[in-house]
Amino acid sequence: MAKTVYPFLILCFSFLLYSQSINFKLTMFDDDSLLLSNQEFFTEDGSLSTIFTTDAFMENDKTFYRPLQNMSFLIDVKLSGGMNVWMFHLTNVLLFSIIAFLFYFLLLRFNISRVYAFIGTLLYASHPLFVSAVAWIPSRGDLLLTLFSIAAFIFWIRFIDNKKYHFLILTWLFFTLALFSKETAAFLPLVLLLHFLIFTPKPKIDFKMILLGFLMLCTALVWLFLRNLSVAGSDLNLTALDFFRNMLTIPVSLAMFVVPYSFSTVPEFTLTNVLIGCVLIILLIVFSVKSKSQPGKQKIFYLLWFLLLLIPTFFAKTKEWDYLEHRLLLPLAGILMLVLLHIQNKNKVKVTSVMVALIVVFSVVTVFKTKGYENPVSFYEAVKHNKNKPEVYYFLKGNVEQVSENLDAALRSYNAAIKYDPNHRKALNNRGIIKQERGDFEGALADYNKAIDLGMKNFHIFKNRATVKMTLEDYTGAIKDYGTALEYEFHAEILYRRGQAYLMSDDDENALEDLDKYALEGTVDPEIFTTLGISFGQKNQFEQSLYCFTKAIETDSTYTPAFFNRAFAKYISADYSGALADCDKLLSIDSLYSKANVLKATLQQIINSQKNESKE
Repeated sequence: MAKTVYPFLILCFSFLLYSQSINFKLTMFDDDSLLLSNQEFFTEDGSLSTIFTTDAFMENDKTFYRPLQNMSFLIDVKLSGGMNVWMFHLTNVLLFSIIAFLFYFLLLRFNISRVYAFIGTLLYASHPLFVSAVAWIPSRGDLLLTLFSIAAFIFWIRFIDNKKYHFLILTWLFFTLALFSKETAAFLPLVLLLHFLIFTPKPKIDFKMILLGFLMLCTALVWLFLRNLSVAGSDLNLTALDFFRNMLTIPVSLAMFVVPYSFSTVPEFTLTNVLIGCVLIILLIVFSVKSKSQPGKQKIFYLLWFLLLLIPTFFAKTKEWDYLEHRLLLPLAGILMLVLLHIQNKNKVKVTSVMVALIVVFSVVTVFKTKGYENPVSFYEAVKHNKNKPEVYYFLKGNVEQVSENLDAALRSYNAAIKYDPNHRKALNNRGIIKQERGDFEGALADYNKAIDLGMKNFHIFKNRATVKMTLEDYTGAIKDYGTALEYEFHAEILYRRGQAYLMSDDDENALEDLDKYALEGTVDPEIFTTLGISFGQKNQFEQSLYCFTKAIETDSTYTPAFFNRAFAKYISADYSGALADCDKLLSIDSLYSKANVLKATLQQIINSQKNESKE
């Protein structure tokens, strides 16, 4: 009976524990960039080719490649009939429930007794450290990574046991799904290989193992190719010092796993949790040496599971916060397995009592911690628990205020964030946007310059700085920044803007080249080319002027201002018959166009006069 009851209870427990989050709103911390900024794509386009050839934010200037994450968001939209936030939250809760369900079976595969597998899974599901993995929508990639990695491991163990081809295919399939969910899965084959070498009495590489390795290599090459097409590399400027500092995640994650006291939605490294973690590392080493509950190599495997699946997070560090807890969902499963294997042979009554008590305490803490993700305000207010990084609180507060168009409050919050951390790139960028909107172009330029110098380089910041430079009549600088923006992400609009910058700097050849490319990229407002044609005409450059008016007419054959201005340009150029033809066409569209009637009368007089002169 326990075979069916335990998995069912795990599913119900996990779902009910996080059910409150289904009615939560967005936090406006990355979920706005992932979902709101791409609302048109998810509701109208939904192209799979776009999903697999753009980064996690549906652009090409970020560092994360998560196509299955975005595919899951697209499925949410299709199933719920729109951008319904409750559906995104519901899917997160369901995915986490399935993860707990599969984790139970994984524990059984590692020879953990059914009772301890059940209690251990409830402990895992209720742990407050994993709240962000469920209640925060952008952690969808970690949920998918964990789900597919656990499934891959279950089928891997089945494959090692009986070498059936269908388990080989399933292992490869779930590895592929994990890799396209999040980059961390690139280390998964190494963990699988270590498991084979450590847990198999006489490990021997045979044809089927080689075949599986070949299939995984093919997956990795395809993934690498698509990823290189989709992301712009790293804009984090990660130094060796940054990498080693990120290693503090090791002791801190262990500390928070054992003593999960933080309620912050954006946690930080503190001296307390670093010291607790270091003590735990020492205890783990001593335990691994002295404990006889399992072979030494197997204990090393669980530690390597933790370390190898945590290492990729060291390469994904921003400068605004220390670490994010959702990244620990898969790595810490290794530590829990190590603990469960050790305690299952101890006094069962005492151990079970302690674990049940922890599940109760963890569940209560999780329910309260989850509320921090209820809405944008509760999210940034939870950051007040951070003692060493007040700039994070003020930045997140300013971000919410800016989205709500409370710009005065947002400006005060960004000023406070920059006061605490003068090198806060995102606060500088966002403050620059507000200054630009308010006409403080010199101030905006200074903020953009500093943010870029600090390593913030993407399409948006170069486009914004170029626009400011245009206003300040630095056309050469604007041309350069528009070009850089196009290198990060192509938008036809930027060709038009750069064309204007070339025009203002009297580089007519490059101006027309950009504008011609712009016209080929899609729907063009004929007013744009008409305005440009007038600009050329004012400079007595009638050939370019006529070119622009013709482009406008090709875009919209009924756009009367383009016909009139082309007629007038031909009149100035002494092409009277061509001008008259344009006037006739214009008047056939709008017979009451007064200026065209006046110009036509003038043209007819000139043409008649020329005819009379030729007769004489």
